Amino acid sequence: MKNSTAIVLILIAGGLFYTFINPQYTKVKGLRDEANKYDEILSNVSTLTETRDSLLMKYRSMPKVELERLSKVLPDNVDTVKLAMDFDTIAAKYGISIKSIQTGEVKNDTGSNIVQPTAGKPYETVGVTFSFVSSYENFRKFMHDIEQSLRLIDVKSVSFETRGDGGLYEYKVSIQTYWLK
Repeated sequence: MKNSTAIVLILIAGGLFYTFINPQYTKVKGLRDEANKYDEILSNVSTLTETRDSLLMKYRSMPKVELERLSKVLPDNVDTVKLAMDFDTIAAKYGISIKSIQTGEVKNDTGSNIVQPTAGKPYETVGVTFSFVSSYENFRKFMHDIEQSLRLIDVKSVSFETRGDGGLYEYKVSIQTYWLK
């Protein structure tokens, strides 16, 4: 009788374990794992907040001149009038008078892109085409100054034709520049 009571109690304990205790223990384990994930996320958020705050402090401590230079590299809007004035100022140093400036949005060919076409880019592009008459030496100096400017510029094409005697050529330059969305 003693053995049968022990066996019955063991069977009851096993039944209780598999019907009540084990499912509750599994739930508690899942909740503990989820709580650990939330704790990790909270620590990441606090790290990101600290990083953001330190970068903001560095940004605010930068001299105004440096901030202006930074905004020239990649402006937050497209100001074609200011861009044209900048080119005209550079050209004037070499006695070049820009005749016409045309701007237009650049259509990107998604067939040549490696990234997915649905992925949004944080920048936009604008194409600028302008023409002028100059000597080759002044053209080289002008293009060198554009190359050395802070603004991100890609020269897409340059074409020229002889303009009478005197070593003057008529140049047509197409560039692409960028701006933040």
